[in-house]
Amino acid sequence: MSHSTDDRRVLAEIERRLARDDPELCTLLATLIRQFPPGPEEPRPDGPRPAARTGRRRLRRRPAVILFALIAVLGLILTAILTAPSSPPPAEDSPSGTHSGSLLTPPGR
Repeated sequence: MSHSTDDRRVLAEIERRLARDDPELCTLLATLIRQFPPGPEEPRPDGPRPAARTGRRRLRRRPAVILFALIAVLGLILTAILTAPSSPPPAEDSPSGTHSGSLLTPPGR
């Protein structure tokens, strides 16, 4: 978000008054800004983010992406295994006195 020159002037005046009225709060806020720098969409007071930091952030994303891909593949494999039709049970011996012929041969032969 870009500020107009009037907005910047007003914000600078507020900062000066705050620093004069409550120096402890001003020091605390400056410490917090150093510990938690603004995000990429917010302008940084000291200029754009160095390329080294951007590279480190990409290196941290790589393991997360790989882990997500492995979990997705494992999920697909488990889904395929669990939804596959089961094999028919093994054939049981028919009890005596029942049809002993093959299902494919007509009766009486």
